[in-house]
Amino acid sequence: MSRWMHNTQLLAEQAAQYRALAERGDLRELSRVVMRAACHNGSMTGVGSEGMKLLRALPDDQRHELAGIWARWYAHVEGDWTAEEFRRDLGYLRAELLLVASGVVRDLDGDLLAAERQEQLAALSSQYVIWSSHRIWELADAELAAGRVPQPAILAAFRRTAAATTLPGLRRTAAAANGREPGLRDLLTRFPGPVLNPGEPWADQALQEAAIGGEPWQRLLAHAAPATAGAPSATWERSALALLEAAGPEAVRRGVLRWFGLAGLDRTVPLLSHPHLSYDVNRCHDPYNTHVLRGLAWSLSLLPPHPDTVPALVGLVEAALDNRSGHLRSPQVAEAGIVALTRIGGQAARAELETLSRQVEHQGISRRIDKALAAQ
Repeated sequence: MSRWMHNTQLLAEQAAQYRALAERGDLRELSRVVMRAACHNGSMTGVGSEGMKLLRALPDDQRHELAGIWARWYAHVEGDWTAEEFRRDLGYLRAELLLVASGVVRDLDGDLLAAERQEQLAALSSQYVIWSSHRIWELADAELAAGRVPQPAILAAFRRTAAATTLPGLRRTAAAANGREPGLRDLLTRFPGPVLNPGEPWADQALQEAAIGGEPWQRLLAHAAPATAGAPSATWERSALALLEAAGPEAVRRGVLRWFGLAGLDRTVPLLSHPHLSYDVNRCHDPYNTHVLRGLAWSLSLLPPHPDTVPALVGLVEAALDNRSGHLRSPQVAEAGIVALTRIGGQAARAELETLSRQVEHQGISRRIDKALAAQ
């Protein structure tokens, strides 16, 4: 069975079977039926959202008893399960047991299997993107429901995974499939944490300064460039101008120039790559933070002219085009810097664009520069 199952009729039939067993009070059989369904449906479906909704609507005592059965099986899985019955290996079964037990008692018992959830989530903190074939974000959901916020490094891994859907080389991978999942994206709207992923020198500095600057600076960092936008829209510009005014245009200019000066440095907190990736992820920009860098580059183009602005943007473009990792650090950031130089205009900006046009080998970036020069 595929990981992505869309057989709604089968899911409905499974839910009806859950309901019938619950009404009879046969929770032991219900626990096995639910797990058989979870193993049959595939790891990205599990019992299905409607099935889990039905299970969470059971009386509290039944929810507790079911979760307790699954928790005991999780601890002693070798003695309770057979490959013939569930046709899955023990690792798969344990993953589903943890997910289903945590989901059934969400908002009811946050301590059941808490240590096991936290152990699984902690392993994500060093990952560049999440390759797990199971719905591991549901464990973070359970922790949030219990009033415990996983550490920012775990949030960062989920954020990068969501951003992987637009990254070349990752779009057709398991990581991108995870990033497209509505459950993960919904989690990110409720997962509190810093406005930037820590672990990059420029981001660490920006977070530190924004903490001192207060809400206006936090809101400025949060005003990231949309992932698929090649240039700022009129609506984006209006919001950016208001945020720049609130934070202080001159203070913003000085701060952004400092951050751009650090944008070419490698990560301060190394991350684990994956055999599927042929480049060094620690020499690339964090794909979540790149949207903030792009937004800051656009914002610089809205400020009054200053002699330091053009060199800072050129430095950002050059840092983004660094290919020591075996992959450009971030073509998207380079394009944003070129857009900002184009919008600033003037002799200095044009001279730098002409220099870049002779040096840049990346075809997409070269076309962007040629287009910018033609428009001036």
